Amino acid sequence: MQRVTWAELFFDLVLVFAVTQVAHEVSVGAGWADLGRSLLLFVPFWWAWVGCTIVFNGLVISATRRHLLLLAIAGAAFVMSISVPGAYANRGVLFGGAYCAARIMLAFTMRMRGAFRSGLNPFTVGLGAGPAWLLAGFAPADVRQWIWLGIALIELSVPIVLGHRLDYMQFDASHLPERFGLFIIIALGETLVGIGQGGTLHPLKGVEAVALFVAFLLSCGLWWTYFQYGASAVEHALRTAKVPALLVRSSFSYGHMSFVIGIILAAAGMAQAVAEPKAHLQGMHALLLGSGVSLYLATFCYTRIMMFGGASFFRAGAALLAIIITVFSPGLPALAPLAMLAALVIALNAFELYWVDAGRPLLVIKVWEGAAED
Repeated sequence: MQRVTWAELFFDLVLVFAVTQVAHEVSVGAGWADLGRSLLLFVPFWWAWVGCTIVFNGLVISATRRHLLLLAIAGAAFVMSISVPGAYANRGVLFGGAYCAARIMLAFTMRMRGAFRSGLNPFTVGLGAGPAWLLAGFAPADVRQWIWLGIALIELSVPIVLGHRLDYMQFDASHLPERFGLFIIIALGETLVGIGQGGTLHPLKGVEAVALFVAFLLSCGLWWTYFQYGASAVEHALRTAKVPALLVRSSFSYGHMSFVIGIILAAAGMAQAVAEPKAHLQGMHALLLGSGVSLYLATFCYTRIMMFGGASFFRAGAALLAIIITVFSPGLPALAPLAMLAALVIALNAFELYWVDAGRPLLVIKVWEGAAED
């Protein structure tokens, strides 16, 4: 059984900074275009982290080589992180160059796993994506964003098209779920940073104190939703999957990316609600919190369908209710949707706990047979 190393945890600290940078850009954006540009910058961070996690899973090399490689890639990710605020201005080349360096180092490491023996596959295409991000950094800002979007879409689609060429790969069923679970912790940490900053900068009395407390409860609820049952289900699915690589592509790479984006949106929304609990947020800002929570809950449905063939009826219903709350959020004080979403998530967790402890069968919306044993 492979355990997470100290070097991997140090690498994760760099990603904490990256998530914070992206979440800040989301919160200060003026509209939907800014939101899209901010989330676009998260894509290379995600693929660099996923690449590291996959390639070091089961890789037998000396501890010294492992640590040096991880620290070098962490250095590239750190440069990417400090470049986020100016990525569409004067730091596009720096951002793209750092990602290019990370991709080259990943390619060197992936050769040890035999990732290049199948010719064209997601890893080999990813090697070409790095220089493409770098070259696009030289383009004017209004052109650069579209080139980066095109490259990101290619990176996102390649595992779907070419992922089957890596179906031969085997994975340690303890290490991989632990790594992805730790990234969920990283993202959830951003919710605490956001609301904590609000509590630091504003007086803790009356409605402001209530908003801070409710936001913390929502963060706890989001944690519970994943780690009470979801984390163990992910590990069980990977252990029993007929083709583990299929789950690594769907539930891990895509599913957890969706989890993290949902948390980033929710974190930005919570920070704004704590800062201005009485304000009627407008436009995109009024929808960040609810859309993040609904995406987070809906992703559980997607990952469970991919793992076991069916979505939880309870979580699907909760995701739908979160969408309804989101629709009405612009007409309400920021504290109102925050409180309703916190109550929804806590009620979902409490009901699931009651249902499971009572030994009742899970109500599932069946879609297919699933990639693993339920």
